[in-house]
Amino acid sequence: MAIKEEILEEWNWEQGVPTGKPVARSIAHKQGIAHEGVHLWVVRTQPQKEILFQMRASHKDMYPDYLDITVGGHVPFGLTSNKIQKEAYEEIGITFDEKQLIDLGYYRYEEINDLLFHREFQRVYLLLSNNPLSSYSFNDNEVSSIYAVPLDYCKNLFIKDYSVTVESFNGTDTIVTTISKKDFHPLLFAPSMERYMEILFQAIDELFTKGTVSVSMS
Repeated sequence: MAIKEEILEEWNWEQGVPTGKPVARSIAHKQGIAHEGVHLWVVRTQPQKEILFQMRASHKDMYPDYLDITVGGHVPFGLTSNKIQKEAYEEIGITFDEKQLIDLGYYRYEEINDLLFHREFQRVYLLLSNNPLSSYSFNDNEVSSIYAVPLDYCKNLFIKDYSVTVESFNGTDTIVTTISKKDFHPLLFAPSMERYMEILFQAIDELFTKGTVSVSMS
C-alpha cells in the first residue's frame, strides 16, 4: 500500500501568513514553498539542567539515527489548534496544558542545497518537565528513544567537540551511553540555525534563573 503524502498549508514567505492553499510536502520542499512547522524543546532541572533530545528512527528518510529537537514536525493542512500537542503525543507520548508552554514565536528558516529548497515558519515552544525518561513513549515509530543531555554540554558543542555520558530511554530500558557532536542532527550547527540556537539557550537560561522568558524568535 502506498504511503499517503503529507499535505501542508502554503504560507506567504514575505508576509509570514498562511494562504489557505494546500501543498504536498514533496513539492513544498522542492520548490521552496513556505509552510508551518512546530518545535518543542523539553527541558528539566532534575537531576540536573538538561535538554531532552529525540533519537530519530532508523527508517526516517532524512537524517535517521540522529539526535534532534525533542519534538518537531510539519503542521498538516486544516489543523488550526493543538498543533504542538498533537505532534508531542505522537512522537514522545506526552500531554500537557497549553498554559505550561512557553511560546518563543516563529523562526523564519530557509535551507537550500542540491536536494532541497526548504522554507518554513517554525513555531518554537519550551516546556519545563522533570518527569523521568521512563514516562515517555513513542507512538508513531518516528522516534526510537529519548536522551537527557546536560545544558552546559549542549552549549559547549558549539565551541568544541568532546564526549559526554548521558542517560537515554528506548521505550523499554534506561541506558547509559556516550555521545559526541557527530550524534546530533548536523543542521543544528548550520549557519541558518545560529540565531535560533542562541535565542533558545538564552530562553532556557532565563527560564531556569528567573522562571520567565523575555526573548523570542521573532
